[in-house]
Amino acid sequence: MDPLTAAALVFLVSSVSVIYAGVGLARYGDELAEKTGWGKLWVGTALVSVATSLPELTVNISAVWLEDAPDLALGNVFGANMINILVLGLAGLVFGVTNMFGRQGRDTEVLVLMGIGLVVVTMVVGASGDAKLGPTSLGGLIILVLYFWGMRQVYTAGRTHAHLADIPAPTGRARGAWIAFGLSALVVIVAARFLASSADQIAKLTGISASFVGVVLVAIVTTLPEGAVTVAAALRKSYGIAIGNVYGSCAFNVFILFFSDLFYFKGPLLGAMQAEHFVAAAGAFVLMGMGYLILRGSTHQALAWAKRLTPAIPLLYFGTLYLVFTLGQR
Repeated sequence: MDPLTAAALVFLVSSVSVIYAGVGLARYGDELAEKTGWGKLWVGTALVSVATSLPELTVNISAVWLEDAPDLALGNVFGANMINILVLGLAGLVFGVTNMFGRQGRDTEVLVLMGIGLVVVTMVVGASGDAKLGPTSLGGLIILVLYFWGMRQVYTAGRTHAHLADIPAPTGRARGAWIAFGLSALVVIVAARFLASSADQIAKLTGISASFVGVVLVAIVTTLPEGAVTVAAALRKSYGIAIGNVYGSCAFNVFILFFSDLFYFKGPLLGAMQAEHFVAAAGAFVLMGMGYLILRGSTHQALAWAKRLTPAIPLLYFGTLYLVFTLGQR
């Protein structure tokens, strides 16, 4: 068996494993939301999104520490965020925009704005070149503080606004759900390692630029869990988990840059951003902003026109990919 075929086979088997585990994360995350009384958005944001972002964390640390490939790590983060919104937009078209984005509360809006704000920070700091501060950097510290401050705001908003007043009290012991959720997350972690290595091998054998591979191939690979959870949650009509998973993952993906920066010893990681990374970051910013407008349009009649933006999400995604590919070939 030639190397490319072997890598493709590993990629396929790992992908199936990740999808299966992603369905488990959605199922048991839904069960945890009910049994703990935490609410589906918070479970989707704090638990499911972190679990499904473990592949991005693994790949990024490996890219900067073992492979000395900051292009791959940065492309993975921004590309993953773009794909997350693409999947959410496609799910909205399939399951109904109002169903997917409607009946969300202030905590959802805070979560979305936090994710958008984190992307803006990366672009501003990256354009400035950033500054190394011991083992981390100024940009890394800003991301760290903003992420935890934002998560606190999401939790507070979810507990102080009336739309969550109908969350039922805990319905029973959650031990079984915790165990099943943990096992699903473990499968994601193990399968992600093989996904990353096979994707890297495919990239090397095909000779495509590292930035483009990060934005497309590696990002697709590492966002398979998020995509699987989003679709599985939508099928279960757990739209809070779907939204929380997508935007929680977008925020956590940027937060991963803080950890990646600790393992990049040549300078600030954001200081290594190239033109194609800024294009991908801008694409993620616009796509996430469109999601916010669609969210607002699904709950506020005055902005109902924004729901018509949903079909434009795939167009913008592929247009951004074309620009990234063009820049990467120079």
